[in-house]
Amino acid sequence: MFSSHSGGRAGKLVVLVSMAVLAMRHFGPRLLLRLMSAFFGLVPPRPGKIRRLGNLRVPGGSDGVVLSTVVFSRETKAPTLLIRTPYCMSAIELVAYVIAAQGFNVVLQDCRGRFESSGAQSFAAFEDLDGVATLEWLAEPQQGFSWFDPERVVMFGISYLGIVQWALVAGLDRQRHADASSMEMTPHVAQGQLESAGTEAAVTRVSALDSDNGPKSRTRVKIAAIAPLFCASRAHDVFFQGGAFALDFYLRYVHFMLYMRKKSDLKWFVYNVLLFEVRLRRHATQALGTDALHQNLALPKLFKFNPRPSSQFWKLRDYSDALACAPPSFIATGWFDIFLEGSLRDYEALSRMHAPGHAQLLVGPWYHLESVGPTAFRILLRSSIDFLQQHTGLALPDSDESKPSVRLWIMGARAAEGQWRSFRAWPPEEATEELLLLAAGSLGGGSQHVDEQPSALSRRSRLVYDPLQPTPSLGGCLFSPRLAGEKEQSSLERRKDVLIFDSKQLAADMVVVGRARLRLFIKASQPNFDIFARLCDVHPSGLSYNVCDAVLRRRGPSDRSQSHQEIGARRTWLGGVPGEVADAGDAVVAELVFSATAKCFRAGHKVRLLVASGAFPRFARHFGDVEQTIEAEPLEVQGCEIEVLHDEPRPSALWLPVLYAPGSESPARRRRSLAEAAAKWPASPLQRSSGLARKILSVASLREAFRVLA
Repeated sequence: MFSSHSGGRAGKLVVLVSMAVLAMRHFGPRLLLRLMSAFFGLVPPRPGKIRRLGNLRVPGGSDGVVLSTVVFSRETKAPTLLIRTPYCMSAIELVAYVIAAQGFNVVLQDCRGRFESSGAQSFAAFEDLDGVATLEWLAEPQQGFSWFDPERVVMFGISYLGIVQWALVAGLDRQRHADASSMEMTPHVAQGQLESAGTEAAVTRVSALDSDNGPKSRTRVKIAAIAPLFCASRAHDVFFQGGAFALDFYLRYVHFMLYMRKKSDLKWFVYNVLLFEVRLRRHATQALGTDALHQNLALPKLFKFNPRPSSQFWKLRDYSDALACAPPSFIATGWFDIFLEGSLRDYEALSRMHAPGHAQLLVGPWYHLESVGPTAFRILLRSSIDFLQQHTGLALPDSDESKPSVRLWIMGARAAEGQWRSFRAWPPEEATEELLLLAAGSLGGGSQHVDEQPSALSRRSRLVYDPLQPTPSLGGCLFSPRLAGEKEQSSLERRKDVLIFDSKQLAADMVVVGRARLRLFIKASQPNFDIFARLCDVHPSGLSYNVCDAVLRRRGPSDRSQSHQEIGARRTWLGGVPGEVADAGDAVVAELVFSATAKCFRAGHKVRLLVASGAFPRFARHFGDVEQTIEAEPLEVQGCEIEVLHDEPRPSALWLPVLYAPGSESPARRRRSLAEAAAKWPASPLQRSSGLARKILSVASLREAFRVLA
């Protein structure tokens, strides 16, 4: 009986296992798709089989380049979603499979010189050529891709995966212009020729003209929509900010790209990162030039450090011409993202060039690498897929044309404590600039939130900067997940080379949305110096957390890093005059524009302005040498004594873009001048003169203004 009972149980077990195997074979993929779709907050998978086509070799945009490609195709013609990545397409195949279940044919591709693709990695150059070549290959009739619809091509991706979207849009537009002008050129150009010929060669290459028959006949491919997330159309914007070189991002990104090029590198990646961190801590301050730092970190030198965006190196990595012809675009970034300002400038340009609703913007409380974390990525993927489906016919378009196109995370007491809020425009039209004047260690002004006058008006605040013991960077828009984002600032604020200006405790909540501005009247012992400013939220407990910051590098009267045309273009781009330094008698006036933010300063908290002369290694140090280059060691190392002036003729001031609660009493929804803000205060020579300080930069003119006002 025992053996009969055991045999019965064994038979039942065999049957159950067999049924489980059959169920997994039949339901396994669909069950996996359902689980993954639910995890990402997507709708249930669409019916239909998905087939994987692997080991495809696509000719690139120049000789000798072959791009490794994988396709997840559906049974019928459907929109094609293209993802081009330098970070190993195998790592995101599961995500591509989930996206395909939402109704797309998904094409995955390794960028040139990365993993299974041949050629030399280009660090964002030539991505327009490779993108155009890929679409031409997909559209070729001999490939037999009946599922490919050339009228419905979309793109999605984060960081570099977003840059290649701008590159493809720019490449297609350059190709159309080249075909229209019937320029004659050989079908393929060597990569070395392109490197020397610059952007003009890239434009003429995409024409791909046949020397015998004129322009090649090709299927017209249309980009229906794109979703470039946590990126910018110009690579220069992330490497140079306010004239200062983003050293920390450069070093970490070059190391990341060099030590993760092949699948065999992945098993040593963590070890290489830890070794790099140890070396960086040891050598970052000791090495005075990047050449020495490269040698100490065992990093080959791959980038050129020309700060001019018009240089040939940066032209090859500039795809901002795509903005004028861009399809509907979904742009997302984070308040602590290294691409924050680049993403916002792209959105602002799209808003000016296209009809309302053409572009949508989402900004969350994230730093760059947090974009691939589970919380942020779920929001980004779901929002992007919804947007792309609406513009490819997979979902009904939103019939409400008045629906706000901007969605912002308003940070609360901490960055992660807040709420989503929608706006019709960026920057929000509802914001009103409120003025705070700097005094000795304090901020005061005519805001209804901070209505106290500044404390006894000391004439100046002083700091001494030593480039051999530079002011460290702490938190903010950094690449390292250990250092980026919101950080407690007490250790930085206790340093002697940092100035602190505090407001009184806020009587009510104050919501700041947009870009704050800062004007400093400065005396410096050297003609060349850096100014780093940061806004912080000081809690009643005394803890202080960073909100946003700004940097400005002054190279003295002989500064030739920017042409007048570039300065003018930057003014138009940002809608202001950031990064200006002008003479004001025996002082200079520095105009800084902070990175954008959306922050609710709670009642009982304080607004703190931090001013320093550096943030190392986030930004490369300035050694006081007018002839200093980033690569070489400085000829001399000079410390700098900086005085921030806040007296009658030189009132340093901070403007905050304040968003008032609906229904509250507030001034007109527009920027207020110093004179308008001062009109709310008791009369005094300082307040009466402050309205003229925006336009008057010389001491002589200020004295004349006082005489007139008297």
